[in-house]
Amino acid sequence: MKHLLISILIVSLFASCKKKEEESAEPIDNSKYSTMLMVGAWPNTAYFMLNLQSLTEGTADLKGNGAEMTKYLYAQDVIQKNGYYYHAKSSTGRLGKYHVSNNKLYVDKEILFTELDWSSVVWADDETLVMFGTNADQNKIRYAILNTSTMVVKSSGDLSVNALTTGMAAYNVCFAQYRDNKIFLGYGMRSNWDNWPVMESADKAMVAVIDYATMTVDKTLEDARSTSPGGPNVYCPYSFVDENNDLYFITDPVDGYNYTQPSYIYKIKSGETELDATYDFNFSSTVSNGMAAAIWYIGEGKAIIRTCVAGTSIDADHSYSIVDVHSGAFIKTLDLPADKGERYVQSVVIEDGKAYIAVNSSDRDYVWIYDPKTDALTKGIEFVGGLDYILRLEKLR
Repeated sequence: MKHLLISILIVSLFASCKKKEEESAEPIDNSKYSTMLMVGAWPNTAYFMLNLQSLTEGTADLKGNGAEMTKYLYAQDVIQKNGYYYHAKSSTGRLGKYHVSNNKLYVDKEILFTELDWSSVVWADDETLVMFGTNADQNKIRYAILNTSTMVVKSSGDLSVNALTTGMAAYNVCFAQYRDNKIFLGYGMRSNWDNWPVMESADKAMVAVIDYATMTVDKTLEDARSTSPGGPNVYCPYSFVDENNDLYFITDPVDGYNYTQPSYIYKIKSGETELDATYDFNFSSTVSNGMAAAIWYIGEGKAIIRTCVAGTSIDADHSYSIVDVHSGAFIKTLDLPADKGERYVQSVVIEDGKAYIAVNSSDRDYVWIYDPKTDALTKGIEFVGGLDYILRLEKLR
């Protein structure tokens, strides 16, 4: 009888695992876009992924739709590639791969992941994800390389960055950008949380130049005009490589607890690993001392920057600025409703030379389409159904 019960249990477990594998093998549907919507207020929040066929017309109704992801997430730090979502949750020590089909979330695979508390990532190729973050004490910057097909961590380790200076207790891991077998990783330093909200922080921007083949730091670039080079790109982008293979990144001092230095745009020329000393773009001086909170490249030198109003809060109102990074010039602020609160929002999709912008306004929430060739701004899809925030807008294919 005992052996029979064990046999039944084994069969039951096998069937359960098999069912889960079959369920997670459900194919991704043919939606072109997706959005992450939040209901509630931190920390009492619920997160939903809603697939969309169009951003230009109609309504996206959360009521009765959307795949809930809440139990798998810390917040909206979810990255997406080819319709698959990835999220590392340090509180549970898990890293997962997921997809959505027909308003249902499927778990493709979850693994134990304690190598780091992630902040920024780069894709070395279509199935190699390089992750950066800190250790639990935040006094080391670490990396981990993941094969996203097998969900196996191939390697991990510490990075030899500048040592914490006097009064600094922790690192902030900022933007990460892959180019020509080098990874450019921005970082900052700050004092102990006991000093919050009046934190001490590094008074210069620092960027580690990492050799991807060996994951060793070749050198660290430094500049005292600004600090906090970008932020955690698992939330939104802070850098890009343009059609000339030039690399650009923004700084966001307020996000790094520095309330005195301006937000800058920096350039690293193609084939070089130094900051372009001839490039000087003080972004804050063009937007009444506002801060650059995220940047997306449209093309032909034009970029769109989610811009936070001046002040010490990272969750104040935001606007959208158009700049020409090639000439280092501010062009205009788009005539859009104020984008309310919440610093970390992946709110822009670039497609066919146009910017599709999700705006969380005080009354109705839309995607707006900006065409830099005609300077036209038109209203697209509307979000309804009781949501509180549009946190991510993604192009799936």
